Amino acid sequence: MQFSLADEISYLRYYANEKDFIANVPMKATNRRGYDHLTAYFNDRNLPVKLEYYISNGSLKKREIMEYNSNKVLIQKGEVNSKSEFLKLVVYSNNEPWSVEFQKSNYNDKEKIDFVDQRSTFIIPRGKQVTQIIFETIDGMKYGKIELDYDYLGYLSEERWRALPSGDIIRRFNYKFDLMSNVTQIWEFGKSSELISEVALDMVPADQLYRTPPPRTGNVLDEYDIIRKEIKEKKIISPNTSFIPSTKFDQLVLKSGQSFEVDFVGTNTNGIQFKLLDNNGLLTIPFDNVRSLTSRMGDVIYPEAIEFRKSY
Repeated sequence: MQFSLADEISYLRYYANEKDFIANVPMKATNRRGYDHLTAYFNDRNLPVKLEYYISNGSLKKREIMEYNSNKVLIQKGEVNSKSEFLKLVVYSNNEPWSVEFQKSNYNDKEKIDFVDQRSTFIIPRGKQVTQIIFETIDGMKYGKIELDYDYLGYLSEERWRALPSGDIIRRFNYKFDLMSNVTQIWEFGKSSELISEVALDMVPADQLYRTPPPRTGNVLDEYDIIRKEIKEKKIISPNTSFIPSTKFDQLVLKSGQSFEVDFVGTNTNGIQFKLLDNNGLLTIPFDNVRSLTSRMGDVIYPEAIEFRKSY
């Protein structure tokens, strides 16, 4: 997903840091040389629509794009690369489809959680595929996330809906793309890993899944919605049947030589957070005790975390 602001920029200002930017205390253009600073671009409504962060040698560190509604309220903010592709996109909305569906799946009407002005953060490390969607309340509480794994061909392999801070998986989808027959199989599992539904679809546009944020609107993986969509597009539900895919897990190796199959949840200042297969509790192990952590897709998470598995 690309974004262009060429026609919206009216003027720019320089700031020494984010604190000065928030307080609107600009600096002279000549004072920025040799110092870390940021450049803010404003539109004709005097709203900042782009921020560029520079280090002292003049190299660009980060570029952010902002978008507002007609009432001048920020509705999304994202980090973009040199091609103006989003690497990280934060959507501020009570009606963001992914968050609404997640809330329906994990909460009931009696639970007292305020989702007003919640935010959904889409992580798109290479500007092409969404790898994580993180949900957060206005007061900064992360209440859930969706993790998306891809195979070596770039096809979606597994999707996990995870409650936070517990790390429990509340929904899981497995995908299998058969390139020879052009059939996509989808399995949905519940909170107890029970199989909820299984469908096989002909002519699914697999290369279009999860390419741009938001990857899809609402929950189109329920069998009813899939069938309705396929009929509308004059496609066919395949009669093919197949095995239920076995679940793969992340591999944790300690410096003592012990190896464990784990469900990696994330990282914090205390270390790596994970769940053991025979334990429902969320565990944390210090980084110093870990030799390596490899994802279920074979990607190295630790000691050198690859981009799309970093925690946010």
